[in-house]
Amino acid sequence: MKSLILTLICVFAIGYKASAQTPAADSLMAYAGTYSFESGSPVNKFTVTVEKSELYGEADGNGSNKLLKQAAADTFKSTSSYGSIITFVRDATTKAVTGFTLAVQGTELQAKREKP
Repeated sequence: MKSLILTLICVFAIGYKASAQTPAADSLMAYAGTYSFESGSPVNKFTVTVEKSELYGEADGNGSNKLLKQAAADTFKSTSSYGSIITFVRDATTKAVTGFTLAVQGTELQAKREKP
């Protein structure tokens, strides 16, 4: 009986730990996608991906960089040499991510999410 109870506790603990980790990866998926900048921008496309529960961004196919969560909501800092700050924008009603602002070298660029 004791071994059955111990087994159930272990199964519950493992299941709880796995479910506790899932929302982080799921919430990062809200940012994943391809974003386009306005014509004439120094950056044309920016792709955001989730790999091993971490967010990555890649500008114009120039190699991906990890995006580190910052204290402000929906804000990340790129590990690129530019140290860009990316602040995602959400629709006021649906809360879906619709784009982002990229702050880099004293300039802010606006990107809109492309439809999948």
